[in-house]
Amino acid sequence: MVTETLTTDAVIIGAGLAGIVTAIELLEHGKRVVLVDRDDQKVFGGQAREALGGMTYTGTPQQARAGIKDSPDLAYEDWIRYGQFNEEDTWPKAWARAYVDHCVDDIYFWLRGRGLKFLPVITWGERGMNEVGNSVARYHLLWGGGYTLATRMIEQLEPHSDSLTLLFNRNVQGLTETAGRVSGCHGVGETDGAPFEITAENTIVATGGVGGDLGLVRKLWPEEWGEPPETLLTGAHKYSDGKMHQQVESIGGNVTHLSRMWNYATGFHHPKPRKPNHGLALLPPRSAIWADYQGKRIGPEPLMGAFDTRWTCERVSQQPRGYSWSILNRKVVEKELMISGSEHNPALRDRKLFTFLKENLLGNKRVFNYLASDEVADAVTASTPEELARKMNQVTGGDEVDGAVLRSTIEAYDAEVELGPELSSDPQIKRIGVLRQWKGDRPKVCNFQPIGDPSAGPLMAIRQVILCRKSLGGIQTDLEGRVLKADGSNIDGLYAVGEASGFGGGGSNGVRSLEGTFLAGCILTGRFTGRAIGGAG
Repeated sequence: MVTETLTTDAVIIGAGLAGIVTAIELLEHGKRVVLVDRDDQKVFGGQAREALGGMTYTGTPQQARAGIKDSPDLAYEDWIRYGQFNEEDTWPKAWARAYVDHCVDDIYFWLRGRGLKFLPVITWGERGMNEVGNSVARYHLLWGGGYTLATRMIEQLEPHSDSLTLLFNRNVQGLTETAGRVSGCHGVGETDGAPFEITAENTIVATGGVGGDLGLVRKLWPEEWGEPPETLLTGAHKYSDGKMHQQVESIGGNVTHLSRMWNYATGFHHPKPRKPNHGLALLPPRSAIWADYQGKRIGPEPLMGAFDTRWTCERVSQQPRGYSWSILNRKVVEKELMISGSEHNPALRDRKLFTFLKENLLGNKRVFNYLASDEVADAVTASTPEELARKMNQVTGGDEVDGAVLRSTIEAYDAEVELGPELSSDPQIKRIGVLRQWKGDRPKVCNFQPIGDPSAGPLMAIRQVILCRKSLGGIQTDLEGRVLKADGSNIDGLYAVGEASGFGGGGSNGVRSLEGTFLAGCILTGRFTGRAIGGAG
């Protein structure tokens, strides 16, 4: 079989957001680029196409209009404290500093200059459970979501078609070395097995993390979380399997912190899976009861979303059976619950303003109807706690949930809700009060809604398992995206961007993220690396 051969200035392995942004920078610097990807062209843009589209910024016009006093120094202080870095994390911390210093000019205004907009309302994610996370609101949602971001970035490639070669359904299986430097890559066609070889002055790895290989995820499972649960789902790209990390390691590249993961404890089985173990994630409602496999409220510190995503994963992973339940009602679902991603937020994705405002201000009946349908196997509805318990047991095929216990769980929580944040000693009730003080969060948080309220029914229970999403570690890089060895020297001709690089430096977030740094991290690492290569020759 004849080997397909190409020669170019730069080859980018992976056509997700980080790879595309790197290509834009290189092309705008006059470089010839080959962008090679294992998947089909119809999903050009990778996981960004499916993302909700939130990004963390510090010092935007939206923050100024909202009266938020923020600065790069404050954001860096939050980032380093919350990320719990090691003393050896020199490059991760350097990338963290670069993010807070450059996110507005190099990401926010760069996207604005290419026709993209952000919603005026800023929400406050990752506040921190036992210590401060984000000390101010920083989460900006892109109008059009991740799908619009990906498609707009692809449009930026079109004026450079003479200098750009797109290769899809190509499985890169190794890096090529010549005279002590990386000189390209080689592999085979994903469908036909035909060999190919690309020779390039610069080779950029943009292949994502390792969350698509659940076997590898289990091997890397954080020790403090205990044993990985029997059931895990993935929301990562199916080809985010760590193979290129292994290739980089085999030639001396330093891969660090892959056991640092950004998972969600609120995953459920995708009704129409497009890959093995395909899951979706709930953006967890704050007013729901987070219960264990028996329908008992997890405690003594109750679990709830928007405060510490990693901690909820740790707590659920340590539970017997390794899954949990969200106990709520129709009113809480319609007011508070979102399913993460562009797929389940069509009004946002398609930029239908009236529908978007209606769903967010008057209640999202579409999401409730979707979860209440027979299509979603992990969700059930009922009129009474006893009926709900029976249906929960049907989902799991066991008899762990006792109706009387579930009723007691709901009634005990509702009694605290009725007391309100001033009189209740319940941490969740007090946190709901805190959430409702911020105007960006108040429209999506119920005004102390009891779960057993008959007028807010029916009741709903959703079984939640851990969904593997992002790798917070990866290939170690300097601020020019060059792949580093363990001794700190770089591998000539080799670069890494996006999630493959742990969003810069092999782990720029530390052990946990301030949220909203992933799409933005792909853009920042792609721009820094593309400019460094483009300006060097």
